[in-house]
Formats: sequence, structure tokens, C-alpha cells
Amino acid sequence: MKIGQLVVGCLLALGLVGCGGCSPLYVLEGALVQGRILLSREPLPRVLADENLPEAKRAKLALVQEARAFARDVLLLEVGDAYGTYAEVPDGALVWVVSAARQTRLESYTWWFPVVGNVTYKGFFKKSDAEALARSLQEDGWDTYVRPSSAFSTLGWFDDPVLSSWLTRDDVSLVDLVLHELVHRSYYRSGYTDFNESFATWVGRTGTSEFFSQRDGKESPNARLAEKRLEAAFVGSEQWTERMEVLRAFYRAAERAEWPLAEVLARRREAFRAFGDPDKINNALILARWAYRRDLRDFSCARQASGGSLAGTVQETWSRALSADDPFVAIRCQGGTD
Repeated sequence: MKIGQLVVGCLLALGLVGCGGCSPLYVLEGALVQGRILLSREPLPRVLADENLPEAKRAKLALVQEARAFARDVLLLEVGDAYGTYAEVPDGALVWVVSAARQTRLESYTWWFPVVGNVTYKGFFKKSDAEALARSLQEDGWDTYVRPSSAFSTLGWFDDPVLSSWLTRDDVSLVDLVLHELVHRSYYRSGYTDFNESFATWVGRTGTSEFFSQRDGKESPNARLAEKRLEAAFVGSEQWTERMEVLRAFYRAAERAEWPLAEVLARRREAFRAFGDPDKINNALILARWAYRRDLRDFSCARQASGGSLAGTVQETWSRALSADDPFVAIRCQGGTD
């Protein structure tokens, strides 16, 4: 494995800043951690052949193999050798992700780096590094949000392994995760974080529902759970659309009235109540979560309009999205909002 390729893969996986602003030590540290994961990979067939492998673990890894085959053969995703290997990693978060946003409007802070362009997050292997960046951004007047993640995609630069930390998930969540990450490997538009994530959410949830319906029958427990989570994602997306519009209207009113910052921060707490505990909510958290659930019903509507297979709709929807400056406008069919 060439060190240059490893560094690029690390940049892709973590969302580091462009080379002009990178600390060489920072990039090298990320590359070394990523490299240890990649070098520890074992082929799934070899892992499954181990007679001492716990049965629960064996069942989860076999399920991943089935999900990969479904992604390749039914969804027609570019699977390659991704998730054909297994790597042991420490329990808990693998990556700590930092997001930031303006305090007085719904506008994300972005980082730029090669290949993937502007992204609205930055990842670290150490929580302390993520928290240090968050503190620095807060001092500059930004809302920040630090969250753990147990998965990331190198967008096809490497054949990403199944991580041991994934195997604590239930079957539906595990298949959803595998499909979601394989979507990123197959479809990625540089500089469009929200669309990339919402698109992967829709394909992952919808594909998981079809996977278990075909595999176990529509009335099986996992198929019913997958369908329930799919519908919950649609309903949640619609609720968030309404809440986001209320919050945008609040910030527009505050700007027109020229409220001082202290007044905006005090008054926005009431709008935050729709999203949860206002003491734990800020614009960075809202925008980070919105990226995964934006206008999901429009994707479903596009499928109904096409009348074709899920794989065909996925390809058609992505083609339409690539043709427009705003991909959400390109796929809109039920009056979604910006």
C-alpha cells in the first residue's frame, strides 16, 4: 500500500481540510490509524471458516455477505470488494465528527479538500482533537456539534472492511448501514453533503425493506421492522421540514428587525423546543441531522412516478440530480422546501 494513496484515503474518510491548511503530523496520524485498520483486514470467508467463531458473530457476518450480494445484484451498486473483509476495532466511536454553523442563520461551516470538495463536517480519530476544534470555532462565534460515528466510507479508494463494532447492531440496522455506505461508494457528488446523505438514507432504508421482504417475506419480523423504520424516516423528514421552515422564518425576522446577537440567542430557544431540549440544541446539531433526512418523501415520490425497479429509480434519480445546481429541486415532486 503506497503512503500517498493511504493519505488520500484518510482525507476522504475523515473530511480533513485541504492540503494548504493541513498539518503534516495531523494527516500522517490519520493515515496511520486508517492504515492499521486496513492492514488488519481478514477475508470474510476465512473469518467464517474459524470453528471457534461465536455463532452470533457468524450470523451477523453472513448477513453482511447477503446484503453485499443484494446491493450488487439487485440495487446494482458498485460493491467491488468492499465489506468483503473484517477488522477488529475498539468498541465505541471510531471517528469523532465536528460540525459548525452560524448562530444567527441556518448556514453550515464548510471545509474543503481534494476530490470531495466542500463538506460540512470534519472527522478525527481522537475525541480530544474534535473537542479542541469545536472550542476554537466557538471562540470565533460558531455553534458547534461533536458526535461519534462508528462508520465511514473511503468512497471506493479502498475496499472498506466490516468493523467489529458494527456487529452489536440489530439485523435491520446492520443491513441499512451496509447499503448506506455502499451508496456512497457508488454515488457521490462533490460539495453536496446534504444530498449525498439524504440520497443514501433513502436508498439504504428502502433497500433494507426490500431486502428483508425478499429474503424472509413481507410479514417477517425484520421485514416489518424495516418497513416501519422506512415510514418513520419519511414522517420524520416531513416533520423536520416544517420545523426548519419555522426556524428559518425566525432568523429572517430577526435579521429584518436587526436584533442584537444576545437577543437572537435568547429568543431562538423557543424555536429549538420543536427539535428537543433547547439546552442541547443549536444550529450545528440541527443542520448535521437535517443532512440525513432532507426531503426524503420526494425520493419515494420519484420512485412511484417512475414505476420501475428500485435500481432503475436510483440511477434515474441520480442522473436527474447531477443535471441541476440544486439536486433537491431536480427530484422534487411533492413541493419540498429549500
